[in-house]
Amino acid sequence: MYNPLELRVLTSFLVLAEELNFTRAARRLNMTQPPLSLQIKQLEAQIGAQLFERSKRSVRLTAAGQVLRVEAEKLFDIEHRARQMVAQADRGENAEHLGIGLTAISAIELVPEILRRFSARVPGGLYSLRENSSEAMMQLLLRNELDVAILRPPVTDPRLQARRLMSEPYVLAVPAAHPLAAKRKIAVRDLNGHSLATPERRYGQYAHDLMLTWLAEHNVVPSRMHDGARHHAMMSMVAAGIAVSLVPASAAAQPIKGVVYRRLANPDVPSLELWVAFHKEIGNPMTLPFVEQAVETAAGYKVDERCFAHPT
Repeated sequence: MYNPLELRVLTSFLVLAEELNFTRAARRLNMTQPPLSLQIKQLEAQIGAQLFERSKRSVRLTAAGQVLRVEAEKLFDIEHRARQMVAQADRGENAEHLGIGLTAISAIELVPEILRRFSARVPGGLYSLRENSSEAMMQLLLRNELDVAILRPPVTDPRLQARRLMSEPYVLAVPAAHPLAAKRKIAVRDLNGHSLATPERRYGQYAHDLMLTWLAEHNVVPSRMHDGARHHAMMSMVAAGIAVSLVPASAAAQPIKGVVYRRLANPDVPSLELWVAFHKEIGNPMTLPFVEQAVETAAGYKVDERCFAHPT
């Protein structure tokens, strides 16, 4: 007979997984240690796997415990969202929900504008936004953990469908005090011999390979190369004066202290495409209207040229 897991017991598990100490976890749960230990033992027996490795000095999650932690956190997200949607339905409001994945740069201007227009058309909807790598978002779409994702190509899985939103050229992000920041015209060869911050390939293969291929074609050899797992990590290195970086033009819409953005003069500056992807087996009625709004909004999007202006 199937014996479902209790949310009360999963709450205890998650608190212990965070504290990794029975005394502190019991205190947070307003209970004593013996009942907590019993709950965990019963949960392990119910699941049929050891969730924690215990010794006199330490408590740590097993591989099975790590998996349960991830899945239990998803359950509580669903439970919280269900409460919100039921309350909205009870008030006679729109109770639809849309899970959206996005890249860090699309979150600066494009996604807010898409959401602004879409929420005006479909008021009252609930949204869950998750920033992630394009590769990770495709997996989330396949697992139905996202309804739609704004990401970089390619999208090759036959179970997914994608539409092109826009294409934007690389621009240079450079420390404000860097000599290149003062140049009126910057060519790719000017980057030769400078330290460069690049996206880690495992988090952004498309952007990483496009950037380095173009530099190699122009025989540009950076003096040093620094990896950033995400856009904000790369910009931290630029702001610190450690490196320059090539970023999509729309990144310039987000001012960062100590960083200026400059367009590149070369006619062959590569452009990065941005797509919107979704599962072909659409289960959410909000998905296609959102996709259409995203395509429409992106078609009229343009970065303000003042983002690249030199001081007068």
